[in-house]
Amino acid sequence: MHTGKYRTTLKIAAAMLALATAAEASAAGYSVSTSANTGRGYARGCAAQYNPSGGTGASFVVNDGSNANCISGGGPGSTAFNNQNVTVTGSTDKTGTLTASHDESSNVSFDPIYGSAHASAAADLATGKVHLFATAEYSAGDAGAAAIASARLNDTLHFSVAGANANTITLIPVSFAFDGKFTPGRALNPTATLYYDFTFGNARAYEFGDYGAGYYNGTSYPTFAFPAAAGITSGWQSASFSSYDPQNTRFSGIYALTGASADIPISFGLQIIAGNNVTLDYLNTGSISIGKVAGVSFTSDSGVFLTKAGGAVGGVPEPASWAMLIAGFGLTGATLRRRRALTAVAA
Repeated sequence: MHTGKYRTTLKIAAAMLALATAAEASAAGYSVSTSANTGRGYARGCAAQYNPSGGTGASFVVNDGSNANCISGGGPGSTAFNNQNVTVTGSTDKTGTLTASHDESSNVSFDPIYGSAHASAAADLATGKVHLFATAEYSAGDAGAAAIASARLNDTLHFSVAGANANTITLIPVSFAFDGKFTPGRALNPTATLYYDFTFGNARAYEFGDYGAGYYNGTSYPTFAFPAAAGITSGWQSASFSSYDPQNTRFSGIYALTGASADIPISFGLQIIAGNNVTLDYLNTGSISIGKVAGVSFTSDSGVFLTKAGGAVGGVPEPASWAMLIAGFGLTGATLRRRRALTAVAA
């Protein structure tokens, strides 16, 4: 069971967490969603958000549930309230149709017995990557500090399979990966949590919810780890994790696409929460990839998905793993299309 101190930290983050939850696609068929959210106990703080849950476009709000503007005028900048200084930056676009976004929030107490928090979140459909950072520190008292960073990519892909008919089944290799660094600080109730969620068509892989995410609280959960041996998966022809750890997770799945064409929604979300003397550095990358298959092409609603240098078309982590999943697999009356070797995703 969680300790009382851990429950206190969860309460600190509760109002912030609702703001940090990434939205479903708010634009037609695609969106990016980011949230950088910091708070110091019940004095609260500010969240910089793009396409937050239940909203569209950029916002800078006090994370006490009021949704009041954090900065006068509602734009990026700095403000002082509740004996603290808060700075938020990010896009000011209100349309919600950007294909890349980046938000940051910092919270520094004027009172030396309390601490500080910083969060940043970025998402880019062109590279298929998200980048997150969250750190929180406090010195004494019961209030504590928390930082939440989340990012999500949503798009709709339109596949075309050359020479296929309505009964043709084509196997598409798909993957996601993320890695980061976890640094606990002084032993004043440090906590950390990580959630992820990935969907491709009707297939899914995820780990979230109480006892279903990466947890650390220094006592009952002395290491930062997933409690389950592997994430929850469904809808894949076959799937595997070559690595499964909050600091290094790599997933490969095979999706059975039926017919000569198909419209496939894709979504990848990652969220980190740092509380009381913890740093979670996921600025390196979290990425999604689609392996190249002969005769198969796709476009996207965004028009930019995996088009930028550093994107991961054909770059599935651990390419041998999905090949092994396919090996020996047969479908009656199906056509297994010839595959081309994949390159590894750049770290």
